[in-house]
Parts: sequence; structure tokens; C-alpha cells
Amino acid sequence: MANRAILVITHGEFGIEIIKSAEMIMGPQNNLRALALRPGESVDALREKANEIVEENERNGLETILLVDLLGGSPSNVSLSLLCKYDLHILTGINMPMLIELLTFYQTVEETKNLIETVQGTGASGIHHLNRSFLKK
Repeated sequence: MANRAILVITHGEFGIEIIKSAEMIMGPQNNLRALALRPGESVDALREKANEIVEENERNGLETILLVDLLGGSPSNVSLSLLCKYDLHILTGINMPMLIELLTFYQTVEETKNLIETVQGTGASGIHHLNRSFLKK
């Protein structure tokens, strides 16, 4: 069994709410937390909170997987600053399929590389373009 924690960092309440939605489907989860960068809040304060969580995970022997909304945004920049300090993994472009896939397997898949590759593929394959021709299938 793998010892991992998931931290979601997003602009606004998106990360907090996507976790609530995932837990509606999958039930309460362990070692899953979210941070929000709210309007008017300091990126430095967000970085400090994220650092505290990752540091706590490290003390508890948990490998951290970070999910962020947008590459190049403040949440991903905060995550990248943590990557300079800790051995962790960052996935950008969080969506519901990738979060559910991650929650399904984050404690059982031994190789983190395999887990990340699977979750990344699930995130991408969860995007579909539906139009009227879809109804004809």
C-alpha cells in the first residue's frame, strides 16, 4: 500500500468544490486537502499554507501529489516553488475524471510514475466534444 497525500491548489473555490463533488461520488477520502487563492489574498500566504501541508505530509511519511488548475498561474507557481524544496509530483489541468481516477488508485498503485501516467491519460480522455452527431451514434 502506497503512502500518498493529495493537495489541490486552485484559483478561487474550484479545488475545494471539486473535492466536495468527488466525495459525493466516492465518499470521504483520507489525505486529501485543497487550498484556494481567493481575490485579494496573498500568493505568499498561499505558498506558506501549501508548504505547511507538504511539510506535514513529509513528517507523516506521505508522498505529495499536487493538482493545480492552470499551468503558469499562481497555484502552479506555488507548486513549482515547493518542487524546488520537496520531492513531489504536480499535475496541471485538474478535472473530475482525473481526480476520481487518482482517488481510486492513489493508495494502491505502487509506482507513482505509473499512477501519474494513468491519471494524466484519464484527464485527457475525459474531455469530449458532443454535438448532434453524437446523438446519432
